[in-house]
Amino acid sequence: MSYKGIDVSHYQGNIYWSKVKENIDFAILRLGWIGNNNNHTLDTMFEEYYNSCKSIGIPIGIYVYNYCNSEEAAKSGAEWAVEQLKDKNIDLPIYIDMEDSSIESLGKVKLTNICITFNTVIENTGYSAGVYANLDWYTNLLNKNTIKERYTTWIAHYGVPEDEYEGQYDMLQYSSTGVLSGISGHVDMNIMYRDLINENKDQNTGRKTIEELAKEVIDGQWGNGEERKTRLTKAGYDYRAVQEKVNEILGNYYPACSSSYNSIVEALKSIGVDSSFNNRKKIAVKNGISDYSGTATQNIELLNKLKSGRLIKA
Repeated sequence: MSYKGIDVSHYQGNIYWSKVKENIDFAILRLGWIGNNNNHTLDTMFEEYYNSCKSIGIPIGIYVYNYCNSEEAAKSGAEWAVEQLKDKNIDLPIYIDMEDSSIESLGKVKLTNICITFNTVIENTGYSAGVYANLDWYTNLLNKNTIKERYTTWIAHYGVPEDEYEGQYDMLQYSSTGVLSGISGHVDMNIMYRDLINENKDQNTGRKTIEELAKEVIDGQWGNGEERKTRLTKAGYDYRAVQEKVNEILGNYYPACSSSYNSIVEALKSIGVDSSFNNRKKIAVKNGISDYSGTATQNIELLNKLKSGRLIKA
């Protein structure tokens, strides 16, 4: 079974939600947009849309348009988003919207890390998290497999059959020119393949934050190794996010370096760590790069993790 929905922002203006409700199962509201230097802005219609949907029982999700070009900015943006949603009841995941042309040149590794940084903050607060992007971004600019392993996925591809991505992605935005009674002008149309509404409801019933889970893991309540991974996954939690928090608490991460560094060698030196090739190779293996040879791509991945305080100690 699939579900029909729309996503809206201030561009839709005044919406007669009682009329719209007759033709949709859910709505994704734009919270606003996030950028560099704490330049985060609330959509002028968000509060009105939120209150209207809640008053007549339309399940809602959230999307946040991203201009951030660094993990630090994305973390700040996510913290801002969480603050705006304080005391609000969100029925669907919170999605980071990855589509702006100004950040395309950052490359696959950094863009994926921006998604992970944003969504880690979202999940740490107890919300479900996802990524919105079009086909080109998912194919060429993001690590699609990493995103799919960790988060719910929402793809934009216009003009394809509504069932085109069933089983591949969780939701499809299939048109930007939809027409609905209650909305003046066009609106984005979506099909949701999974029942994310009830899944989210089940997950959020007694759902623990990543911080709480990490402390329970350290106390031995979730077992070790594969047992821990299996139990956390079956309980509906992101094992990687929990383990990263555990490692952070236990001090298994190097302290974050300044964001001004462009070289992993110089960045490691700045925090007093041996930056020789042999030690970098040990660090790389600890961080999932088993075939480290010192390529630019590998070094950038290590550097980005070090800048955001997510580089595991060797």
